[in-house]
Amino acid sequence: MEIDKKLAELPLTKSNPKTLESLFGKSTIEPMWVADMEFEIAKPIQEALKKRITNSGFGYEYKPESFFASQKNWYLKHYGIELNKNHIIFSPSITTTISILIENFTSKGDGVIIQPPVFMEFREVIRNTKRSVIKNPLKLVGKQYQINIQDLEEKAIVDNNKVLIICNPHNPVGRVWTKEELKQIVTICKENNIILISDEIHKDIILFDNQFTSALQFVNDYEKIVVCTSEAKTFNLCGIADAMAIISNDEIRNSISSTFKKYNLGRTNALTRVALESAYNQGYPWLLDVISTIEKNSKSIECELENSKIVLIKPEGTYQVWLDFRKVYSDTKEMFVHLTENTGIGLNAGHWFGREGALFMRMNIATTNEKVIDAIKRIKKAVPTK
Repeated sequence: MEIDKKLAELPLTKSNPKTLESLFGKSTIEPMWVADMEFEIAKPIQEALKKRITNSGFGYEYKPESFFASQKNWYLKHYGIELNKNHIIFSPSITTTISILIENFTSKGDGVIIQPPVFMEFREVIRNTKRSVIKNPLKLVGKQYQINIQDLEEKAIVDNNKVLIICNPHNPVGRVWTKEELKQIVTICKENNIILISDEIHKDIILFDNQFTSALQFVNDYEKIVVCTSEAKTFNLCGIADAMAIISNDEIRNSISSTFKKYNLGRTNALTRVALESAYNQGYPWLLDVISTIEKNSKSIECELENSKIVLIKPEGTYQVWLDFRKVYSDTKEMFVHLTENTGIGLNAGHWFGREGALFMRMNIATTNEKVIDAIKRIKKAVPTK
């Protein structure tokens, strides 16, 4: 089966003229920034949604056993994990869960460790809850990012640092953390009684024979692990799918669940339930086509940049690529303005993910190969030659 690679005109955040104007200074730019796909969703999901809409009663729903069975089968098949439905809390978003966990298990001023350059909303959640952002910056060794374990150990031993948030696969640098790397992280958290939050929303987009290991593999060694995830990225359902937290620790799960009940969060959405259940049951062939397309797009960029001063940090997972412009520019704001003005393409500036991302750019490649090649050629043409 072949994925459909062109969506109709939709009121998407990525192409909202007001949003583009505020971020890029112009409203007509080609948006290749927000992490959603330009692929039509899988036909089985479309058909399931049409069928549900035709049966047009939309009273209060619950998630039937068929939903949990499909979810359980997905986790067992793809990750070798026996999912316990009693450990799952459904949430409006991953950041909702993280916010509540931080508020329930830390005090104002306590430290929350993150690994920049990283998804910018982690930083915002920490600041909005009046906690302290503690950085454990990733190290770029050659063309691969690595965790600075020594620095993490030093940060973790500080009494007021209570939570570590990791991103796996990592957004924006595209690393898929190995089992050995995750074991080191879990060991450090266990030794220092730190709650480990693993954002695994990109878990299904694994490229080039890399292997994904969920933090759930370690819950028998350390219970204070919270996995936050969603199939929204996997199946291009960001406008319809919700998120979930998988928590084996009773104290943490009950605390978050109580807060959710207090604010009436986590109610079943009829279309979300149908979309996810059909995705779990029939979406895998479509996903394989998506991964094949992303790998092809990444290889095309690698080929185009072979003799360029722009360096591709080859992704191991996700459908974004991280581009290194340090050999071309010396000022991050100048780089952003110059590339935006001279390419007509909207990319994420690396410093949006923390100052550690300065002079890098993130590019969404979940689109046609033709569009990706055109974009990278325009970027090559725009950069200074001296």
